[in-house]
Amino acid sequence: MTHSVQTSIFSHTRLYANHYYTSNIYQVVINTEDGESYEYEVEADSFHDATEKAEQYAYSLGVDITFIEVYLFNSECITL
Repeated sequence: MTHSVQTSIFSHTRLYANHYYTSNIYQVVINTEDGESYEYEVEADSFHDATEKAEQYAYSLGVDITFIEVYLFNSECITL
């Protein structure tokens, strides 16, 4: 049975002059040995850091990882 879960994990914010820059937000999908997938967004400085955060999240869930997918969101500015 497949269960998709989406959450957001932000370690700190980057607010400058009422603009939020999404250049360091990654979408991460953790695929498990049970056929489940967990999808969420994480703020990180690199693909490596995003993958480490995904591994830590999987460890906290107690799941066995088959593979992890990491995608960079488009660099765009969102005005608040």
